[in-house]
Amino acid sequence: MTDFKIGDEIYHKSDPSIIWIIERINENENEIYCSKVVKETLEKKEISFSINSIAKRVIPTIIFNKRSRRSDW
Repeated sequence: MTDFKIGDEIYHKSDPSIIWIIERINENENEIYCSKVVKETLEKKEISFSINSIAKRVIPTIIFNKRSRRSDW
């Protein structure tokens, strides 16, 4: 099992565009209970997923390198 914690942002592997927040983990039944708030209606949606069907959201990072001015190219 990956290291899932309460409060982690995850997505279901079938639809990675919807981000869910972990609220409760039940390791005995292999389930994770998640929720999200719909922006338009401010309605809270709750759902449960099996641990094998989700993945942790990874925020991409950008690394900027310092340019050096070298005249000996």
